[in-house]
Amino acid sequence: MHRLARKGDGVQPLLRWLARRTGCWVGLVDTAGDVHAASPAEPDSEVIALVADGLRAMRVRGLRTFVAGASPDRSGALLTVDLPGDRPGAEPSGLVLAVVGPDPLGTAAPADAGPLLGVCWWAKETARARRRVEVADARGREAVLHLLMSGNLATAHQIAGVLAPRLHDPARFHVVECGVDRRAETIRVCTELTGGRAWIVRCPVYSDHVLVVASANPAPDGARPLEAALTAEIEGCVVGTGDALALRDTAVGYQQAFHALAVARGRPERWARFDAALGLPVVLGGRGRVWADHLLAPLTAYVPARAADPDSATLTDTVRSWLAFSAGATDLMKIHRNTLASRLRRVESLLGLDLRLVGDQAKLDLALRIGALPRTREHEATDRETTRHEMTRHETADLVRTAYRAAEGGPPTPAPAPFDALLRLPAVQEWALTQLRPVRTEAPGLETTLRTWLRNDTRLSSTAEALGVSVTGTRKRLARLEQVLRRSLLRPPNARLDLWVAVAALEGGGPDRNF
Repeated sequence: MHRLARKGDGVQPLLRWLARRTGCWVGLVDTAGDVHAASPAEPDSEVIALVADGLRAMRVRGLRTFVAGASPDRSGALLTVDLPGDRPGAEPSGLVLAVVGPDPLGTAAPADAGPLLGVCWWAKETARARRRVEVADARGREAVLHLLMSGNLATAHQIAGVLAPRLHDPARFHVVECGVDRRAETIRVCTELTGGRAWIVRCPVYSDHVLVVASANPAPDGARPLEAALTAEIEGCVVGTGDALALRDTAVGYQQAFHALAVARGRPERWARFDAALGLPVVLGGRGRVWADHLLAPLTAYVPARAADPDSATLTDTVRSWLAFSAGATDLMKIHRNTLASRLRRVESLLGLDLRLVGDQAKLDLALRIGALPRTREHEATDRETTRHEMTRHETADLVRTAYRAAEGGPPTPAPAPFDALLRLPAVQEWALTQLRPVRTEAPGLETTLRTWLRNDTRLSSTAEALGVSVTGTRKRLARLEQVLRRSLLRPPNARLDLWVAVAALEGGGPDRNF
Protein backbone atom coordinates (compact mmCIF):
# COMPACT_ATOMS: atom_id res chain seq x y z
CA MET A 1 0.00 0.00 0.00
CA HIS A 2 2.78 2.45 0.84
CA ARG A 3 4.48 1.74 -2.50
CA LEU A 4 1.26 2.45 -4.40
CA ALA A 5 0.61 5.60 -2.37
CA ARG A 6 3.95 7.07 -3.44
CA LYS A 7 2.89 7.15 -7.11
CA GLY A 8 1.87 10.41 -8.76
CA ASP A 9 -1.84 9.64 -8.39
CA GLY A 10 -2.00 7.03 -5.64
CA VAL A 11 -5.79 7.10 -5.20
CA GLN A 12 -6.77 4.90 -8.14
CA PRO A 13 -3.96 2.31 -7.67
CA LEU A 14 -4.87 1.97 -3.98
CA LEU A 15 -8.56 1.48 -4.79
CA ARG A 16 -7.76 -1.19 -7.39
CA TRP A 17 -5.51 -3.02 -4.91
CA LEU A 18 -8.16 -2.82 -2.20
CA ALA A 19 -10.86 -4.13 -4.58
CA ARG A 20 -8.73 -7.14 -5.48
CA ARG A 21 -7.82 -7.77 -1.83
CA THR A 22 -11.42 -7.68 -0.54
CA GLY A 23 -13.29 -8.92 -3.62
CA CYS A 24 -15.65 -5.94 -3.24
CA TRP A 25 -16.59 -2.74 -4.99
CA VAL A 26 -14.50 0.08 -3.46
CA GLY A 27 -15.05 3.79 -3.90
CA LEU A 28 -14.43 7.24 -2.46
CA VAL A 29 -17.70 9.15 -2.07
CA ASP A 30 -18.69 12.45 -0.54
CA THR A 31 -21.47 12.95 2.00
CA ALA A 32 -23.95 13.64 -0.82
CA GLY A 33 -23.28 10.21 -2.34
CA ASP A 34 -21.33 11.38 -5.40
CA VAL A 35 -18.61 8.90 -6.40
CA HIS A 36 -15.22 10.62 -7.00
CA ALA A 37 -13.10 7.51 -7.62
CA ALA A 38 -13.92 3.79 -7.66
CA SER A 39 -12.85 0.30 -8.67
CA PRO A 40 -14.59 -1.11 -10.64
CA ALA A 41 -15.45 2.28 -12.10
CA GLU A 42 -19.22 1.86 -12.59
CA PRO A 43 -21.23 0.75 -9.50
CA ASP A 44 -24.66 -0.82 -10.06
CA SER A 45 -27.88 0.68 -8.73
CA GLU A 46 -27.98 -1.60 -5.67
CA VAL A 47 -24.51 -0.48 -4.60
CA ILE A 48 -25.49 3.18 -4.99
CA ALA A 49 -28.67 2.67 -2.94
CA LEU A 50 -26.80 0.81 -0.20
CA VAL A 51 -24.13 3.52 0.06
CA ALA A 52 -26.77 6.27 0.12
CA ASP A 53 -28.60 4.57 3.00
CA GLY A 54 -25.37 4.21 4.95
CA LEU A 55 -24.39 7.85 4.42
CA ARG A 56 -27.82 8.98 5.58
CA ALA A 57 -27.49 6.93 8.77
CA MET A 58 -23.98 8.29 9.45
CA ARG A 59 -25.20 11.84 8.98
CA VAL A 60 -28.24 11.44 11.25
CA ARG A 61 -26.41 9.57 14.02
CA GLY A 62 -23.11 11.47 13.77
CA LEU A 63 -21.05 8.34 13.14
CA ARG A 64 -17.59 8.04 11.57
CA THR A 65 -18.00 4.37 10.57
CA PHE A 66 -21.07 2.35 9.65
CA VAL A 67 -22.02 -1.07 8.28
CA ALA A 68 -25.06 -0.92 6.01
CA GLY A 69 -27.32 -3.74 4.83
CA ALA A 70 -25.70 -6.51 6.81
CA SER A 71 -26.71 -9.61 4.83
CA PRO A 72 -24.86 -12.77 3.75
CA ASP A 73 -24.90 -11.69 0.08
CA ARG A 74 -24.03 -8.02 0.23
CA SER A 75 -23.22 -5.43 2.87
CA GLY A 76 -21.37 -2.16 2.92
CA ALA A 77 -18.71 -0.79 5.22
CA LEU A 78 -18.36 3.00 5.28
CA LEU A 79 -15.32 4.64 6.90
CA THR A 80 -14.69 8.39 7.21
CA VAL A 81 -11.41 9.37 5.54
CA ASP A 82 -9.37 11.99 7.41
CA LEU A 83 -7.34 14.48 5.37
CA PRO A 84 -4.05 16.07 6.49
CA GLY A 85 -4.26 19.57 7.94
CA ASP A 86 -5.65 21.41 10.90
CA ARG A 87 -9.11 19.83 10.71
CA PRO A 88 -10.37 18.94 14.24
CA GLY A 89 -10.88 15.25 14.82
CA ALA A 90 -14.63 15.61 15.37
CA GLU A 91 -15.19 17.52 12.13
CA PRO A 92 -15.93 15.21 9.17
CA SER A 93 -13.69 15.62 6.15
CA GLY A 94 -16.52 15.12 3.70
CA LEU A 95 -14.86 12.04 2.17
CA VAL A 96 -15.95 8.46 2.89
CA LEU A 97 -14.40 5.13 1.87
CA ALA A 98 -17.17 2.73 0.85
CA VAL A 99 -16.53 -1.03 0.54
CA VAL A 100 -19.53 -3.04 -0.74
CA GLY A 101 -19.54 -6.81 -1.20
CA PRO A 102 -20.11 -10.18 0.48
CA ASP A 103 -17.56 -9.56 3.27
CA PRO A 104 -16.23 -5.98 3.22
CA LEU A 105 -14.57 -6.28 6.63
CA GLY A 106 -13.04 -9.71 6.13
CA THR A 107 -9.59 -8.13 6.40
CA ALA A 108 -8.14 -5.05 8.04
CA ALA A 109 -7.16 -3.67 4.64
CA PRO A 110 -9.94 -1.03 4.42
CA ALA A 111 -9.01 0.46 7.80
CA ASP A 112 -5.30 0.41 6.93
CA ALA A 113 -5.87 1.97 3.50
CA GLY A 114 -8.06 4.82 4.80
CA PRO A 115 -5.26 7.12 6.09
CA LEU A 116 -3.17 6.54 2.95
CA LEU A 117 -6.16 7.33 0.73
CA GLY A 118 -6.67 10.55 2.70
CA VAL A 119 -3.08 11.65 2.10
CA CYS A 120 -3.22 10.76 -1.62
CA TRP A 121 -6.56 12.51 -2.09
CA TRP A 122 -5.30 15.62 -0.29
CA ALA A 123 -2.17 15.68 -2.48
CA LYS A 124 -4.29 15.31 -5.62
CA GLU A 125 -6.69 18.08 -4.62
CA THR A 126 -3.81 20.36 -3.62
CA ALA A 127 -2.16 19.86 -7.01
CA ARG A 128 -5.48 20.55 -8.73
CA ALA A 129 -5.98 23.74 -6.72
CA ARG A 130 -2.43 24.84 -7.55
CA ARG A 131 -3.10 24.30 -11.26
CA ARG A 132 -6.28 26.35 -11.00
CA VAL A 133 -4.34 29.18 -9.37
CA GLU A 134 -1.65 28.96 -12.05
CA VAL A 135 -4.25 29.06 -14.83
CA ALA A 136 -6.02 32.03 -13.22
CA ASP A 137 -2.70 33.86 -12.81
CA ALA A 138 -1.73 33.15 -16.44
CA ARG A 139 -5.09 34.39 -17.71
CA GLY A 140 -4.82 37.50 -15.56
CA ARG A 141 -1.39 38.27 -17.00
CA GLU A 142 -2.67 37.61 -20.51
CA ALA A 143 -5.54 40.03 -19.83
CA VAL A 144 -3.07 42.72 -18.72
CA LEU A 145 -1.08 42.23 -21.92
CA HIS A 146 -4.26 42.51 -23.98
CA LEU A 147 -5.14 45.75 -22.17
CA LEU A 148 -1.67 47.11 -22.91
CA MET A 149 -2.02 46.17 -26.58
CA SER A 150 -5.36 47.99 -26.67
CA GLY A 151 -3.98 51.08 -24.92
CA ASN A 152 -6.02 50.69 -21.70
CA LEU A 153 -3.12 51.62 -19.44
CA ALA A 154 -5.07 52.58 -16.31
CA THR A 155 -6.87 49.23 -16.04
CA ALA A 156 -3.65 47.35 -16.90
CA HIS A 157 -1.79 49.11 -14.07
CA GLN A 158 -4.59 48.30 -11.60
CA ILE A 159 -4.56 44.57 -12.36
CA ALA A 160 -0.76 44.41 -12.53
CA GLY A 161 -0.57 46.06 -9.12
CA VAL A 162 -2.51 43.12 -7.67
CA LEU A 163 -0.73 40.32 -9.54
CA ALA A 164 2.78 41.87 -9.33
CA PRO A 165 5.28 42.90 -10.50
CA ARG A 166 4.48 46.46 -11.49
CA LEU A 167 4.67 47.51 -15.12
CA HIS A 168 7.76 49.41 -16.24
CA ASP A 169 7.38 52.54 -18.35
CA PRO A 170 9.24 52.78 -20.68
CA ALA A 171 9.63 49.07 -21.38
CA ARG A 172 11.28 46.76 -23.87
CA PHE A 173 9.37 43.87 -25.45
CA HIS A 174 11.00 40.45 -25.94
CA VAL A 175 9.57 37.45 -27.80
CA VAL A 176 11.24 34.17 -26.78
CA GLU A 177 10.73 31.22 -29.13
CA CYS A 178 11.24 27.85 -27.45
CA GLY A 179 9.86 24.33 -27.64
CA VAL A 180 6.19 23.85 -26.80
CA ASP A 181 7.17 21.70 -23.83
CA ARG A 182 9.82 24.17 -22.61
CA ARG A 183 7.71 27.21 -21.84
CA ALA A 184 7.66 26.50 -18.10
CA GLU A 185 11.46 26.30 -18.08
CA THR A 186 11.69 29.48 -20.17
CA ILE A 187 9.42 31.36 -17.76
CA ARG A 188 11.49 30.18 -14.80
CA VAL A 189 14.76 31.32 -16.42
CA CYS A 190 13.23 34.67 -17.45
CA THR A 191 12.04 35.21 -13.89
CA GLU A 192 15.50 34.44 -12.49
CA LEU A 193 17.35 36.66 -15.00
CA THR A 194 15.03 39.62 -14.43
CA GLY A 195 14.86 39.20 -10.66
CA GLY A 196 11.09 38.72 -10.89
CA ARG A 197 10.63 42.31 -12.11
CA ALA A 198 9.49 41.55 -15.68
CA TRP A 199 5.97 40.91 -16.91
CA ILE A 200 6.08 37.38 -18.39
CA VAL A 201 3.18 35.88 -20.34
CA ARG A 202 2.59 32.67 -22.30
CA CYS A 203 1.70 33.78 -25.82
CA PRO A 204 -2.02 33.07 -26.43
CA VAL A 205 -1.46 32.71 -30.19
CA TYR A 206 1.80 30.75 -30.57
CA SER A 207 2.26 27.79 -28.25
CA ASP A 208 6.07 27.97 -28.54
CA HIS A 209 6.39 31.66 -27.60
CA VAL A 210 6.90 33.40 -24.27
CA LEU A 211 6.36 37.18 -24.13
CA VAL A 212 8.45 39.33 -21.79
CA VAL A 213 7.84 43.02 -21.04
CA ALA A 214 10.93 44.13 -19.13
CA SER A 215 12.46 47.37 -17.96
CA ALA A 216 14.15 49.43 -20.67
CA ASN A 217 17.02 50.37 -18.36
CA PRO A 218 20.40 49.27 -19.74
CA ALA A 219 22.07 46.23 -18.19
CA PRO A 220 24.63 46.95 -15.44
CA ASP A 221 28.29 47.17 -16.43
CA GLY A 222 29.62 43.75 -17.33
CA ALA A 223 26.17 42.15 -17.50
CA ARG A 224 24.74 40.74 -20.69
CA PRO A 225 21.48 42.12 -22.11
CA LEU A 226 18.45 39.96 -21.37
CA GLU A 227 18.19 38.55 -24.89
CA ALA A 228 21.83 37.38 -24.86
CA ALA A 229 21.48 35.91 -21.37
CA LEU A 230 18.36 33.98 -22.37
CA THR A 231 19.97 32.35 -25.40
CA ALA A 232 22.97 31.41 -23.26
CA GLU A 233 20.81 29.84 -20.54
CA ILE A 234 18.18 28.09 -22.69
CA GLU A 235 19.55 25.80 -25.35
CA GLY A 236 17.96 26.26 -28.76
CA CYS A 237 15.77 29.24 -27.88
CA VAL A 238 15.59 32.29 -30.18
CA VAL A 239 14.88 35.83 -28.94
CA GLY A 240 13.65 38.94 -30.75
CA THR A 241 13.76 42.30 -28.95
CA GLY A 242 12.07 45.61 -29.72
CA ASP A 243 13.03 49.20 -28.97
CA ALA A 244 12.61 50.90 -25.61
CA LEU A 245 9.10 52.35 -25.92
CA ALA A 246 6.40 53.89 -23.76
CA LEU A 247 3.82 51.43 -22.44
CA ARG A 248 1.16 52.99 -24.65
CA ASP A 249 3.17 51.65 -27.63
CA THR A 250 3.21 48.05 -26.37
CA ALA A 251 1.54 46.80 -29.57
CA VAL A 252 4.30 48.45 -31.62
CA GLY A 253 6.94 46.92 -29.33
CA TYR A 254 5.47 43.46 -29.84
CA GLN A 255 5.53 43.78 -33.62
CA GLN A 256 9.11 45.05 -33.48
CA ALA A 257 10.17 42.08 -31.34
CA PHE A 258 8.38 39.67 -33.66
CA HIS A 259 10.19 41.08 -36.71
CA ALA A 260 13.49 40.85 -34.83
CA LEU A 261 12.67 37.21 -34.05
CA ALA A 262 12.50 36.42 -37.77
CA VAL A 263 16.00 37.86 -38.16
CA ALA A 264 17.34 36.07 -35.06
CA ARG A 265 16.41 32.66 -36.49
CA GLY A 266 19.11 33.11 -39.12
CA ARG A 267 21.87 34.31 -36.79
CA PRO A 268 24.34 32.09 -34.92
CA GLU A 269 23.86 34.05 -31.68
CA ARG A 270 20.08 33.35 -31.93
CA TRP A 271 18.99 36.84 -30.86
CA ALA A 272 18.44 40.16 -32.59
CA ARG A 273 17.17 43.65 -31.84
CA PHE A 274 14.77 45.52 -34.05
CA ASP A 275 16.39 47.70 -36.69
CA ALA A 276 14.60 50.91 -35.81
CA ALA A 277 13.24 53.17 -38.53
CA LEU A 278 10.68 55.98 -38.47
CA GLY A 279 7.23 54.43 -38.80
CA LEU A 280 4.90 55.39 -41.64
CA PRO A 281 2.15 56.75 -39.32
CA VAL A 282 4.65 59.32 -37.98
CA VAL A 283 5.97 60.09 -41.47
CA LEU A 284 2.48 60.92 -42.76
CA GLY A 285 1.91 63.60 -40.13
CA GLY A 286 -1.19 65.77 -40.34
CA ARG A 287 -2.38 64.60 -43.76
CA GLY A 288 -2.30 61.04 -42.53
CA ARG A 289 -4.37 61.97 -39.49
CA VAL A 290 -7.06 63.61 -41.63
CA TRP A 291 -7.16 60.65 -44.05
CA ALA A 292 -7.34 58.09 -41.22
CA ASP A 293 -10.09 59.97 -39.38
CA HIS A 294 -12.12 60.13 -42.60
CA LEU A 295 -11.67 56.42 -43.38
CA LEU A 296 -12.49 55.27 -39.83
CA ALA A 297 -15.37 57.71 -39.24
CA PRO A 298 -18.17 55.16 -39.94
CA LEU A 299 -16.54 52.65 -37.60
CA THR A 300 -15.83 55.23 -34.90
CA ALA A 301 -19.41 56.53 -34.96
CA TYR A 302 -21.06 53.10 -35.18
CA VAL A 303 -23.73 52.34 -32.57
CA PRO A 304 -25.18 48.80 -32.66
CA ALA A 305 -28.91 48.34 -33.01
CA ARG A 306 -28.98 45.92 -30.07
CA ALA A 307 -27.10 46.20 -26.80
CA ALA A 308 -25.85 42.62 -27.19
CA ASP A 309 -24.17 43.35 -30.54
CA PRO A 310 -20.46 44.35 -30.66
CA ASP A 311 -19.94 48.10 -30.39
CA SER A 312 -17.38 50.30 -32.12
CA ALA A 313 -14.60 49.59 -29.62
CA THR A 314 -15.13 45.81 -29.84
CA LEU A 315 -15.14 45.86 -33.64
CA THR A 316 -11.98 47.98 -33.67
CA ASP A 317 -10.16 45.65 -31.27
CA THR A 318 -11.29 42.64 -33.29
CA VAL A 319 -10.14 43.92 -36.67
CA ARG A 320 -6.86 45.18 -35.18
CA SER A 321 -6.19 41.72 -33.71
CA TRP A 322 -7.13 40.04 -36.98
CA LEU A 323 -4.84 42.27 -39.03
CA ALA A 324 -1.98 41.39 -36.68
CA PHE A 325 -2.64 37.67 -36.10
CA SER A 326 -4.98 36.55 -38.90
CA ALA A 327 -6.89 33.44 -37.75
CA GLY A 328 -4.91 33.50 -34.49
CA ALA A 329 -7.12 36.40 -33.38
CA THR A 330 -9.65 33.82 -32.16
CA ASP A 331 -7.12 32.54 -29.60
CA LEU A 332 -6.10 36.04 -28.60
CA MET A 333 -9.64 37.34 -28.09
CA LYS A 334 -11.14 34.00 -26.92
CA ILE A 335 -13.92 34.08 -29.54
CA HIS A 336 -15.23 31.53 -32.05
CA ARG A 337 -14.12 31.80 -35.67
CA ASN A 338 -17.74 32.41 -36.73
CA THR A 339 -17.89 35.37 -34.34
CA LEU A 340 -14.67 36.71 -35.85
CA ALA A 341 -16.03 36.35 -39.39
CA SER A 342 -19.29 38.08 -38.45
CA ARG A 343 -17.48 41.05 -36.91
CA LEU A 344 -15.17 41.38 -39.92
CA ARG A 345 -18.17 41.43 -42.28
CA ARG A 346 -19.66 44.22 -40.19
CA VAL A 347 -16.42 46.23 -40.45
CA GLU A 348 -16.34 45.67 -44.22
CA SER A 349 -19.89 46.93 -44.61
CA LEU A 350 -19.22 50.00 -42.46
CA LEU A 351 -16.00 51.03 -44.21
CA GLY A 352 -16.74 49.84 -47.74
CA LEU A 353 -13.63 47.65 -47.83
CA ASP A 354 -12.94 44.11 -49.04
CA LEU A 355 -10.71 42.63 -46.36
CA ARG A 356 -9.83 39.67 -48.56
CA LEU A 357 -7.55 42.06 -50.46
CA VAL A 358 -4.16 42.91 -49.01
CA GLY A 359 -4.48 46.46 -50.34
CA ASP A 360 -7.62 47.14 -48.32
CA GLN A 361 -6.08 45.43 -45.30
CA ALA A 362 -3.03 47.69 -45.61
CA LYS A 363 -5.16 50.84 -45.75
CA LEU A 364 -7.19 49.85 -42.71
CA ASP A 365 -4.10 48.80 -40.76
CA LEU A 366 -2.39 52.11 -41.53
CA ALA A 367 -5.48 54.09 -40.51
CA LEU A 368 -5.74 52.20 -37.22
CA ARG A 369 -2.05 52.76 -36.45
CA ILE A 370 -2.40 56.46 -37.18
CA GLY A 371 -5.47 56.59 -34.95
CA ALA A 372 -3.50 54.93 -32.15
CA LEU A 373 -0.92 57.72 -32.09
CA PRO A 374 -1.27 59.96 -29.03
CA ARG A 375 -3.22 63.16 -29.60
CA THR A 376 -2.29 66.39 -27.81
CA ARG A 377 -3.52 69.94 -28.25
CA GLU A 378 -0.13 70.97 -29.56
CA HIS A 379 0.01 68.11 -32.07
CA GLU A 380 -3.57 68.67 -33.23
CA ALA A 381 -2.91 72.36 -33.84
CA THR A 382 0.28 71.59 -35.76
CA ASP A 383 -1.45 68.86 -37.76
CA ARG A 384 -4.31 71.17 -38.74
CA GLU A 385 -1.93 73.91 -39.85
CA THR A 386 0.30 71.51 -41.78
CA THR A 387 -2.68 69.84 -43.40
CA ARG A 388 -4.19 73.19 -44.42
CA HIS A 389 -0.98 74.32 -46.13
CA GLU A 390 -0.30 70.94 -47.77
CA MET A 391 -3.86 70.50 -49.02
CA THR A 392 -3.94 74.06 -50.32
CA ARG A 393 -0.68 73.52 -52.22
CA HIS A 394 -1.82 70.23 -53.77
CA GLU A 395 -5.33 71.48 -54.56
CA THR A 396 -3.86 74.58 -56.25
CA ALA A 397 -1.57 72.41 -58.36
CA ASP A 398 -4.49 70.20 -59.38
CA LEU A 399 -6.57 73.23 -60.36
CA VAL A 400 -3.72 74.66 -62.46
CA ARG A 401 -3.19 71.34 -64.26
CA THR A 402 -6.93 71.03 -64.90
CA ALA A 403 -7.09 74.58 -66.30
CA TYR A 404 -4.17 74.02 -68.69
CA ARG A 405 -5.61 70.70 -69.91
CA ALA A 406 -8.99 72.34 -70.48
CA ALA A 407 -7.39 75.27 -72.36
CA GLU A 408 -5.56 72.83 -74.64
CA GLY A 409 -8.80 71.03 -75.41
CA GLY A 410 -7.88 67.86 -73.54
CA PRO A 411 -9.94 66.15 -70.89
CA PRO A 412 -9.48 67.50 -67.37
CA THR A 413 -7.06 65.60 -65.14
CA PRO A 414 -9.03 63.69 -62.50
CA ALA A 415 -8.34 64.65 -58.92
CA PRO A 416 -6.15 62.05 -57.19
CA ALA A 417 -7.66 59.75 -54.59
CA PRO A 418 -6.71 60.82 -51.05
CA PHE A 419 -4.70 57.65 -50.40
CA ASP A 420 -2.86 57.99 -53.71
CA ALA A 421 -2.04 61.57 -52.77
CA LEU A 422 -0.52 60.36 -49.51
CA LEU A 423 1.65 57.86 -51.38
CA ARG A 424 3.09 60.66 -53.55
CA LEU A 425 4.32 62.69 -50.59
CA PRO A 426 8.15 63.01 -50.72
CA ALA A 427 8.51 61.75 -47.15
CA VAL A 428 6.47 58.64 -47.97
CA GLN A 429 8.53 58.02 -51.11
CA GLU A 430 11.71 58.21 -49.07
CA TRP A 431 10.25 55.89 -46.43
CA ALA A 432 9.30 53.36 -49.11
CA LEU A 433 12.79 53.45 -50.61
CA THR A 434 14.28 52.81 -47.17
CA GLN A 435 12.00 49.81 -46.64
CA LEU A 436 12.71 48.14 -49.98
CA ARG A 437 16.28 49.15 -50.80
CA PRO A 438 17.79 46.04 -49.10
CA VAL A 439 16.06 43.82 -51.68
CA ARG A 440 17.80 45.56 -54.59
CA THR A 441 21.18 45.79 -52.87
CA GLU A 442 21.33 42.38 -51.17
CA ALA A 443 18.98 40.08 -53.11
CA PRO A 444 17.87 41.60 -56.45
CA GLY A 445 16.78 38.19 -57.69
CA LEU A 446 14.02 38.12 -55.07
CA GLU A 447 12.36 41.36 -56.19
CA THR A 448 10.02 39.49 -58.53
CA THR A 449 9.08 37.06 -55.75
CA LEU A 450 8.19 39.93 -53.42
CA ARG A 451 6.06 41.76 -55.99
CA THR A 452 4.31 38.56 -57.09
CA TRP A 453 3.58 37.59 -53.48
CA LEU A 454 2.01 40.99 -52.77
CA ARG A 455 0.12 40.98 -56.08
CA ASN A 456 -1.44 37.63 -55.14
CA ASP A 457 -2.63 38.91 -51.76
CA THR A 458 0.24 37.06 -49.99
CA ARG A 459 -1.28 33.63 -50.75
CA LEU A 460 1.50 31.06 -51.04
CA SER A 461 -0.29 28.74 -53.47
CA SER A 462 -1.21 31.53 -55.91
CA THR A 463 2.28 33.02 -55.67
CA ALA A 464 3.91 29.65 -56.35
CA GLU A 465 1.69 29.10 -59.39
CA ALA A 466 2.48 32.57 -60.76
CA LEU A 467 6.22 32.04 -60.27
CA GLY A 468 6.14 28.51 -61.66
CA VAL A 469 7.77 26.99 -58.57
CA SER A 470 6.58 24.79 -55.72
CA VAL A 471 4.98 26.10 -52.55
CA THR A 472 8.03 24.89 -50.63
CA GLY A 473 10.32 26.80 -52.98
CA THR A 474 8.22 29.94 -52.56
CA ARG A 475 8.35 29.59 -48.79
CA LYS A 476 12.16 29.31 -48.92
CA ARG A 477 12.39 32.49 -51.01
CA LEU A 478 10.22 34.36 -48.52
CA ALA A 479 12.35 33.05 -45.66
CA ARG A 480 15.37 34.52 -47.44
CA LEU A 481 13.50 37.82 -47.85
CA GLU A 482 12.88 37.84 -44.09
CA GLN A 483 16.63 37.92 -43.50
CA VAL A 484 17.17 40.59 -46.18
CA LEU A 485 14.35 42.88 -45.01
CA ARG A 486 14.85 42.04 -41.31
CA ARG A 487 11.09 41.61 -41.01
CA SER A 488 8.75 38.68 -40.45
CA LEU A 489 6.83 37.60 -43.57
CA LEU A 490 5.68 34.01 -43.05
CA ARG A 491 4.15 34.18 -39.56
CA PRO A 492 1.85 36.95 -38.34
CA PRO A 493 2.26 39.63 -37.24
CA ASN A 494 4.32 40.29 -40.35
CA ALA A 495 5.41 43.18 -42.54
CA ARG A 496 3.28 42.36 -45.59
CA LEU A 497 0.97 45.35 -45.13
CA ASP A 498 3.83 47.86 -44.81
CA LEU A 499 5.52 46.27 -47.81
CA TRP A 500 2.34 46.58 -49.87
CA VAL A 501 2.19 50.31 -49.09
CA ALA A 502 5.89 50.72 -49.90
CA VAL A 503 5.58 48.96 -53.27
CA ALA A 504 2.40 50.88 -54.10
CA ALA A 505 4.13 54.18 -53.25
CA LEU A 506 7.10 53.47 -55.52
CA GLU A 507 5.02 52.11 -58.37
CA GLY A 508 3.03 55.34 -58.37
CA GLY A 509 6.05 57.59 -58.02
CA GLY A 510 7.49 57.51 -61.54
CA PRO A 511 9.89 55.26 -63.45
CA ASP A 512 12.98 56.57 -61.67
CA ARG A 513 11.81 55.38 -58.24
CA ASN A 514 12.81 51.73 -58.59
CA PHE A 515 14.24 50.26 -55.40
